[in-house]
Order: sequence, then C-alpha cells, then structure tokens
Amino acid sequence: TYSALTSLVTKNNRERVEMGSFRFIFAFSTSLLIQAATIGLVTYFGNDAAAWRTVAIIYTIIGVITNSLSVFSVKELSDEELREEDGTTDSTVDEKYSLIDAAKLLIANKYYIMICVTYILQQLYGAMLGVGTYYMKYVMGDENLFSYFAWAINIPLIIALVITPALVTKWKGMYKLNLYGYALGTLGRALVVVAASMGNIPLMFIFTGVAAFGMGPWQGDMNAVIAEASQYTYLTKGKRVDGTMYSCTSLGVKLGGGIGVALQGWLLEFAGYDGTLAVQSESCINMLKTMYLILPVVITIIITFIMSRMKVEKANAEFRVEKNA
Repeated sequence: TYSALTSLVTKNNRERVEMGSFRFIFAFSTSLLIQAATIGLVTYFGNDAAAWRTVAIIYTIIGVITNSLSVFSVKELSDEELREEDGTTDSTVDEKYSLIDAAKLLIANKYYIMICVTYILQQLYGAMLGVGTYYMKYVMGDENLFSYFAWAINIPLIIALVITPALVTKWKGMYKLNLYGYALGTLGRALVVVAASMGNIPLMFIFTGVAAFGMGPWQGDMNAVIAEASQYTYLTKGKRVDGTMYSCTSLGVKLGGGIGVALQGWLLEFAGYDGTLAVQSESCINMLKTMYLILPVVITIIITFIMSRMKVEKANAEFRVEKNA
C-alpha cells in the first residue's frame, strides 16, 4: 500500500516521478550513511553486543518517526478527482472485486506482467552483483574493493534520480528515458566485462558507475509507470486496482530475491566453491566471472527489451482519446 500511494495522492505524472525519485534518493543516501556511520556508532557505544542493540534502537526510533510523519501527513485524492484523471465522471463503475477477479485483471494487463518480470530480473541482477564480495576476494585479490564498487553504484544512482523528473518533462514521458537508460546500463555492464578482461580496475569503476547511472531513472519513475499500468486496467476493464496493482513490487522483490539467493548458492556449489580454501578452483573462478560479469549483461539486455515494449503511456493516451470521442 505504501507504493500505491503514488497513484492516489496526485494526478500529475511529473509529481509521481518526483515522489519516486525522492523516495529512492533518500533510500540510497540513507544506505550510504548507515554504511559510513554504523561502525563508528557501535565503537562509540562500547563496541559490544549492547552497543549493536543501542544503534539498532536508534535506527528504529528514527524509522518510526519518519514513517509516522508519512502516515499522518498524506491525504489521498477523492474518487471523483481520480475519475477526472481517467476522462470520466461515471460514478456507477463497479470498483468492488474478489481476489480471483483481481488476479484475472492483473494477468490480463500485459504491462503488469512486464513490470513483474522486470522486478524479478532486477533482483536476480542484484544477486549476481552480490557475489562481488567473492569476486573481489578470489579473482581480484582484495575483498575491500567491494565497498568501493558499492559507492560506484550508489552515487551515480543518486545523481540519476535527482535529474529524472527533469528528463521525464523534457522527453514528455517515461518510455524513452527508461529505454535509453537501460540501453546505456547494458552498454556500461558490457564495458565492465571488457575492463575486467584487461585487468583495469579504474575503468571497471567508471563503467560500473555508467551502468548504474543508466538504470537510475527506472528506480525513480517505476511507481509512476505502475500507476499508468493501473490506469490501463481501469480504462480497459472499468475497475480500479491501484493497491492490488502495486503487488508487483513485493511479488518481484520476494520471488526474485528468493530465486536470486538460491541461484547464488546453487551456482557456487555447482562450481565447487569451498569457503575454507584461500585459493578457489579454476571452475569456481570461472563461475564467479560468469556470475559477476556475464550474467548481469544478459539480464540488462532482457530488461532493455522489456522497456522497448513498455508503451503504457501511449496506450492510455489512445484510450482517453477514444473515450473523449
């Protein structure tokens, strides 16, 4: 329901994109802040189990306060205002539906399926990058590099999120931005492979940042895209499924995350990974290269193809013209 608020508190697509961008700007910034501050705070409070509990309690209090502000300050639009967005003031449309009806509505929406698949693939992508700790340790010989690569991802992401609303306005929609962004992300990951084959760590940093920058706009505007997908169901089926539509976020995260973690373990076990060894076998090294370098490129190629078919804004505009006619 948290994500669904994007479509229920404003009818303006630019504002929806801004909300998504600000959400992830603070999410990634907070993640970086926590990474930088946690160890220092734990040390300050005694560097023991009690210190970790104290820091956890501090973070919990901050979380409760910020989430409470959201709960008590957000106001949803009325049904009448939402109908105006769809180009209709028909108050007789039946918006009640059973769980089975909701499932049918979602499955019938091709854009919902595309978004779900994209979410799952994103989780798989994250899982493959997650083996970077092993890749840095056993392939590059320095596991501390992983934290630097994390910064090389998060900083460009934040920059991309900051400029996403302006780019959506300039390009008059999200379609081109997401498509070109992921095309750039795919190119960046491909060049990471090239840089890795050269053993050039600085270039790997640069191209990792390029890839993250290209994929950033989708993080900022995906909630607005989901809102458009929900509008597509309303315009084609006459039922509003905003809350249910946003199930693609949790479905993709849970399903993709579970598959990703399992796939990590299966592939490493298949390759003969042994955590007790200081030097891994050649088959394990090759698997780490495949997981960290090759599979992310394959995944981004598939997502780029999906983005090329994600023409939900155009479809909705055509349906609204038909309604008005």
